[in-house]
Amino acid sequence: MSEILTIDTSSGISKEIRLDPLPLYDEKLPMLNNQIPEYTDSLPNERMNNLIRRMKMTMKQFGGIGLSANQCGVYERVFIIGTDQFQIVCINPKVIKTSEQMVKDNEGCLSFPGLYVKIERPSWVDVEFVNENGQIKQMHLEGLTARCFMHELDHMNGIKFTKYVGPVAIQMARKKQEKIMKKFMRNKNNALFI
Repeated sequence: MSEILTIDTSSGISKEIRLDPLPLYDEKLPMLNNQIPEYTDSLPNERMNNLIRRMKMTMKQFGGIGLSANQCGVYERVFIIGTDQFQIVCINPKVIKTSEQMVKDNEGCLSFPGLYVKIERPSWVDVEFVNENGQIKQMHLEGLTARCFMHELDHMNGIKFTKYVGPVAIQMARKKQEKIMKKFMRNKNNALFI
């Protein structure tokens, strides 16, 4: 699932760059425990645009609805939330205001495959971020979109979603995760022989 990008340089020479999805790391990656500093380069720029393209490819490849750069081993304060039809690129994301009403719902993470835990998050959030064109955006997000934004912002701040639940809930979720992953591997192995 590669993408070929043609770039016209100032010298008039076209150069092709092959873009591949980024690697996706699991929960053991030390970078996931670190707060990522503000992105300070001017936007738009080719390096960030290529990173965003590769992150979108990675998110699609793994079937996610949110992906932070640090989940891919990239130390930049940027994440993407959304689906194939609609995606929001958030550079230097911030929460301006949150609802007082909290909603408890299942949450998963691409870096924790098969692990789902119930977490309380605000029902809505007002947020600010810079998009890939360098424009400051403010949005009001609700429901799943608000949950995704908060989850990915936690990644930017070195917080894993498992922090929000107690040890008993994690232990039960890990048992379910083990069953899910065994079933997945069994189905994956069967598919190889079809």
